[in-house]
Amino acid sequence: MTVPLINQRIEDLTVAENSTEATFDLTQNFDDPLTTGQIARFEFSDSSLGGGVTEVLLFDQSGAGAPASVANFLNYVNDGDYVNSIIHRSIPGFIVQGGGFRVAPETEFDANLDGVESIPDDPAVVNEFSAERSNTRGTIAFAKLGNDPNSATNQWFFNLANNSENLDNQNGGFTVFGEVLTESDLAPIDAISNLPTSDGGGAFTDIPVIVEDAENADFIGLTEVSIRQENELEFSVTGNSNPELVEAIITDGELALNYAPDESGVARITLQATNLLGDSVEDRFIIAVGDAEPDLDPEGSTVYRFLNQDTGVHLYTASEGERASIEENLPNYISEGSAYISVDPFTGTPEPEKVYRFLNQDTGTHLYTTSEIERESVEDNLSNFTLETESFFAFGEQQPGTVPVYRFFNTETGAHFYTPSEGERQSVEDTLPNYQSEGIAYYAFPIAE
Repeated sequence: MTVPLINQRIEDLTVAENSTEATFDLTQNFDDPLTTGQIARFEFSDSSLGGGVTEVLLFDQSGAGAPASVANFLNYVNDGDYVNSIIHRSIPGFIVQGGGFRVAPETEFDANLDGVESIPDDPAVVNEFSAERSNTRGTIAFAKLGNDPNSATNQWFFNLANNSENLDNQNGGFTVFGEVLTESDLAPIDAISNLPTSDGGGAFTDIPVIVEDAENADFIGLTEVSIRQENELEFSVTGNSNPELVEAIITDGELALNYAPDESGVARITLQATNLLGDSVEDRFIIAVGDAEPDLDPEGSTVYRFLNQDTGVHLYTASEGERASIEENLPNYISEGSAYISVDPFTGTPEPEKVYRFLNQDTGTHLYTTSEIERESVEDNLSNFTLETESFFAFGEQQPGTVPVYRFFNTETGAHFYTPSEGERQSVEDTLPNYQSEGIAYYAFPIAE
């Protein structure tokens, strides 16, 4: 759900020989827009349930996150309200719900509703639903009263499946305010959903229980919910083309560049920022030391092309993570291999341009453009188009070694098609009358033969 962003790219550097160390605070360059790194730890009463611990990354950052909802959750945590609380609702394949009821501190989690009391409500929180924080498997969201979007208080639920079609589209949408850190953190939740349920009436028609014998059963309780703070991003140097010229070291989020004495040359540095959910983004920059001058370099990210067999439209990505996710999780997408090499920020002169990717939410198709004018026009006039975080770089004008990437518009589906192949371009123009040529979209480096 969450992908790190590059707030500000590190500009290419030209430095003199024997320059002093340069440092960069990478927290100013990268950000996870959903979180500041707060993690909630749910400790269940029975460790046999998938290990008994679930850790959740809280989406507390203003803007993309749900800060008011997280603050509401933290109020209950800090007051100890969830200690000795019980899981009171389990719907297999749908949700596991808690936060609304508890047993007395001196009481065991014996399945006796006579000892259950309601957790006092704090004031309801304003709904912060966002389609960018959808009710997918592994997310946690607030429950609320019917026909009242702003009625969430103490009750939350874990999504066992992708419930977005349902829960994103009723009662103002249910506010997702966190996501489990790893798949293993879902093990206790899945184990609870596999338990038998008892019907105690009212709010307890689907209360999960651990059956000890014919006369004894236990509720599933929380012995503690605690909070800890982690760095929202971990940084690493994943590429250095000339480590003998420039040493690149990251310590506590700060990048230090140390230059070798009396040496000149060019180094290309690749940085990676990885968030607490394991998603990454890379940035690259070039350093010219002394009299060395960087040239255009075709080294960059491969742009992969996928065909959606259901719709007949194509998806392009330079993200290795997204590529792997598509291949693993979307069987209706067929890989059509490598399309071309993006420029990325291995610049030299001139500076490349960002290829913006928009998703048409009505059709599921994508639009790619380097034009700032077109980007602004889409954002201002087409509310069904959403700017996505995935992007890459290309040239607006042809440079040595690059090839044009042609853009076609399918007048029947409203989708765009891109190709750097002269043969494919000619075939489209000759045989597909519903494809309208829109000229050259941008220039990139071809795949090496």
